[in-house]
Amino acid sequence: MTINESTPSAPAPTVERPPVVTTMPRLGRGVCWRDIMREIELDELERDARLRDAA
Repeated sequence: MTINESTPSAPAPTVERPPVVTTMPRLGRGVCWRDIMREIELDELERDARLRDAA
């Protein structure tokens, strides 16, 4: 190797981060996440309708 030749640079070491795990809280008997998500969607639709009416 001569002085003018560049040495291949090694890639920078990457720090491995542990994956972020979020657990869903336990629901009461008879309650499921599908029902909760549907309620949230309905609330958003109602909010959008109120915003359109107010405009």
